[in-house]
Amino acid sequence: MHGAKSKRQRGLTLVELMVVLAVMGVLVSAALPSMSQGFADRRVAMVARDVVSLFQRARYMSNAYGRAHQVVYTNDSGTGLTSQAYAFETLRGTGGACSLTTFENAGGITLTDLDCDDNWRCVDHLYANTYDADPTDGDLVRVDGWKDTTFCYESGSNNQVFVDTVLFANWQTANAQAGFGFLVYREIDGDPIGVARKVLIPMGSGSPRVMR
Repeated sequence: MHGAKSKRQRGLTLVELMVVLAVMGVLVSAALPSMSQGFADRRVAMVARDVVSLFQRARYMSNAYGRAHQVVYTNDSGTGLTSQAYAFETLRGTGGACSLTTFENAGGITLTDLDCDDNWRCVDHLYANTYDADPTDGDLVRVDGWKDTTFCYESGSNNQVFVDTVLFANWQTANAQAGFGFLVYREIDGDPIGVARKVLIPMGSGSPRVMR
């Protein structure tokens, strides 16, 4: 009886413990790449959701403040930016209509300088460096659109106006109804990698959303 009890209480030997640790090390090493990729894909998804939220807030503020709100998008180190892969800024107008004069200062200069520090009408923004833990490496998240673009939400309506060189006089034109899309993806040293997300900014009364 005493011998059987001692045998049941015997622990692992040093060799057995080393084998267990070695197996655990191999399993952890195999799982790390997939875990890292998973975190990176989550960062892309988070950026896509934040872009949608920025447009949703612009629509809400246009009605809450009774003034038109413009969302300005620029890509690849636009005016007033340095080392930015993309940037969004929301500007508050002086009136409710989406007209050029609504977003001009007293000197007739359009306030789309993309510099929230020096533009008192800038009420919201989303910059690339918010998501870049190490600006010195080649790993970053991009938000690509067709070109630098401006959007405008009119006060007192759900109308959203696409802006190219001038504001559309009527948001119900075919071009405006087509909407606008952004592609959000991760890039390492200039090469796309991982899962991409599509963000749709519809015109009119449609709601911005992540397509996938």
